[in-house]
Amino acid sequence: MPVCSICGTPVEEDAKFCPECGAGMEDEQEAATSATIRDMAQEYASQVLEHPEDAAARFDLALALIYDRKWGRAAEHLQQVLELEPDYADAHANLAVCFAKLGRPEPALEAVERAIALDPGKKRYRKIRRQLTGRTH
Repeated sequence: MPVCSICGTPVEEDAKFCPECGAGMEDEQEAATSATIRDMAQEYASQVLEHPEDAAARFDLALALIYDRKWGRAAEHLQQVLELEPDYADAHANLAVCFAKLGRPEPALEAVERAIALDPGKKRYRKIRRQLTGRTH
C-alpha cells in the first residue's frame, strides 16, 4: 500500500490525494524526480554542514527542499541565508513562497515586498505579490 510522502499516512492504491493531509499522490515519474531532488538536497546539506557560512550552498539546499515541498525546512534555510546575505532578493522571494505555502500570508507579503525593493525590475517578484494578494494584473 502506498504511503503519503508528506505525512506518512497509508493511502489506497488509486488515491489521487492523501485522506489525512490532502497532499497529491505522486506518479512514478514524480517519485523518481523527487528521489533525485532528495539526493541533491542531501548533497547540499553535506556542503552546509562543512561550510555553514556558505550562503550559496544553503540557498541551493533551500531550493531543493522547495522542489521537494518541504516548505518549513526550506524557510528555515532561507532565513539563515538572509542572516548571511540580507540583500539576497531571490532568497526573500523564495521565502515568500514558503510562507505562503505554510499559510502565513503576512510574512509572505513582507518577504516579497523586500525582494521587490531590492530588485524592482524582476517580474517574478511582482507575479508572486499578485498571487499573494489575489490580483491578476
